[in-house]
Amino acid sequence: MVRKTLISLFFIVILFIFIKPINSTMISVFNIADAPAVVTKGHYGTSLVVEISFSDETLMDWLNTVKEPYPLLLLDAAWIKRSPEQLKIIQKRKLPTGLLGPEDSIDEPINMTAVQKDIAIYEKYLKETPLWFATRNHQYSQDLQKNLFQQQINILSPSLIWKGEKTPKIQKGDFIFITLHQNNSITFKDINTLLQQNKFMSIEENIFGYKVQTKKSP
Repeated sequence: MVRKTLISLFFIVILFIFIKPINSTMISVFNIADAPAVVTKGHYGTSLVVEISFSDETLMDWLNTVKEPYPLLLLDAAWIKRSPEQLKIIQKRKLPTGLLGPEDSIDEPINMTAVQKDIAIYEKYLKETPLWFATRNHQYSQDLQKNLFQQQINILSPSLIWKGEKTPKIQKGDFIFITLHQNNSITFKDINTLLQQNKFMSIEENIFGYKVQTKKSP
């Protein structure tokens, strides 16, 4: 009887070890695919991604007031270095972030040294490795894909780039990108209206079907 009980407990422990991570609300580090890939759609809803390389005082107000579910903020490395006050708000409110890298192309592959410098800047100021990455022009050479895959950094590309149209044609699984760069005509009022008119979800929930905490372990 004791032996049967011990065997049963053993199998329960084994099941707990293997099943718990699947149902856990925390995934510390992960690759979406088992090989280098660019992810352009999810499965369960729509997600909003905001690229930030330029800002004024209106961004501070928006960062302080934007409501859940928060959009993913892809931050330019140069912007990170010159925006300590904005970063404080982002970290205090635990807004999800990733890294916005320089332009890339198949014909003229990106300089990986420059990418590593951007990653180092992100790690220095955000205290973690970026889980998400996109280039400014949303093109990705094979070398970049392989390099980021090895570092467990996932590449995103937009299903749709929203430029302020009143009614964007959104489909299930879409990643909607908004670019906040210099001379951009989109206002935060436009973005807030888009958020109010649509039911967005996090990138992780869109891909996996449930909420996960993406903060990486040290």
